[in-house]
Amino acid sequence: MDRSDLVRGHTSRVSGGTPRRVTAALVGLVCVAALLRFYRIGHQSLWIDEILTLQAAEVGGRLTAAAFFRNVQGPLHALLVHLAARISHSESVLRGISAVAGVATVPVVYLLGRELADRRSGLIAAALFAVSPFGVWYGQEVRNYSLLVFFAALSTLFMARLVLGRGRPWAAYVAAIVLAAYCNMAGLILAVAHALCAAGKAAGDKRFARQWAVASLVVVVLVAPTLWGLAAWTGTDDVAGRVALAPATDDAALLRGETTFTPLAVPYSLFALWYGYSLGPSLEELHTRPPLAAFLDDWWLVAPAGLAAAFAALLGLRVLAGDRDRMGLVLAVLLVTFGGATVLALLNVKPMNARYVSPALPVLLALCGTGVALLRKGPAVVVAAVMAGFSLLSLSNYYVRPEYSREDVRGAARYVEENERPGDAVLVPVIKDVFEFYYRGGADRIVVYPGQADSDAEVASRIGQGAAGHRRLWFVEARLWRTDPDGRIPAHLGSSYRLIEDREFAGTRLFLYDLGAGPG
Repeated sequence: MDRSDLVRGHTSRVSGGTPRRVTAALVGLVCVAALLRFYRIGHQSLWIDEILTLQAAEVGGRLTAAAFFRNVQGPLHALLVHLAARISHSESVLRGISAVAGVATVPVVYLLGRELADRRSGLIAAALFAVSPFGVWYGQEVRNYSLLVFFAALSTLFMARLVLGRGRPWAAYVAAIVLAAYCNMAGLILAVAHALCAAGKAAGDKRFARQWAVASLVVVVLVAPTLWGLAAWTGTDDVAGRVALAPATDDAALLRGETTFTPLAVPYSLFALWYGYSLGPSLEELHTRPPLAAFLDDWWLVAPAGLAAAFAALLGLRVLAGDRDRMGLVLAVLLVTFGGATVLALLNVKPMNARYVSPALPVLLALCGTGVALLRKGPAVVVAAVMAGFSLLSLSNYYVRPEYSREDVRGAARYVEENERPGDAVLVPVIKDVFEFYYRGGADRIVVYPGQADSDAEVASRIGQGAAGHRRLWFVEARLWRTDPDGRIPAHLGSSYRLIEDREFAGTRLFLYDLGAGPG
């Protein structure tokens, strides 16, 4: 296939089939995306970040305008969750918003791929998104990222049409990018990427420059309330006080310890955009082991998966290399999105994480689709099959392997509730809010916060005070690396009390100790 055919798109030589076949293929992909996102959507327990969303959404309470605009985690999504919670507090209903957004993104990714290249590229990109493990993960989570990706794809599509001169969808673009900003502050970074792309077009087109200036002013006015919320957040969360270049900062002073910026975070974020968090080392392994060592153990899996995706993306760049407008848009979105997230991590404001660069996912997959479409039929089938195969393997891990799922705090809470006795207490470091969302029992809760497990004496004092007057102690162990990376809490419990019971749930262990008897 000639490169110019791909770059021009919408020509007499259209690849990807007739419009009727393309529509049929898209309908099929939408069905696949829906199946994957709604399959077992309520099977896994809510986890910490989802509880943060419910708190921000004032579920069960009144969501005020002030609370809406001060929510830097995604006011638009929080509003939708607040409304959904009036129907039900079930995981399926609360996560359904994200699932619907993920399904709706499939045709938008197709249109974006078609705009950058042609129908065949768009269909491949849409297929990759339909089976995207990253898309499914956030399509089954009460967080704003699935909705963010939808509006990121939509706004980038309209920006592509604007810079390519395919109509003047200014109002649609303004609406999409403003809604992206109201989903997550990463939408603001995407707006900067679009601005850089538009600046190149405006330099040689005075009419476009005037229209862009007006559109930019409208965007700034509409997102101003979120900027107020962002400013309030920097004060209440002491963001300014903790800003420091991460490489020069002592580990103990970092925002989230090992999760703050390391050079490996960038390629890992890219890999996670392609294959999610369930291919290769699990998230727990990455937090409790040296990340490079964890990846090297699974090199035989990670390397071919990453190389196949990188090969497709590089081919896509080769296709677009001769088109300044298309290449400018792609590079602006990828470089600004990743660059912005890296700067925030370097300044210790936010950890480097794939979800913060998720607005780049539609462009990244469109780039891969364009690269695969360049190949002849045989090699194209091989590369697409390899990428899809690793994506399906990642999805299989996510659905059925406990080490890749969210922590089952729900199961632990219900077990305690069913088996507790008068005089019991529950020790719940890290995941207290998740536990209390599910727990309906009457046992007192004991919490050990970050900074309260820095020595054996602190741990003994904290647990001793909380356990005083109780006969038995349940210990819910999940994400302990956040509070007790050295394992002082389980060591103290094991050396001080007799273990009665030990049960394991996905990502969570539940221990029951007799406080009246020593170890043995």
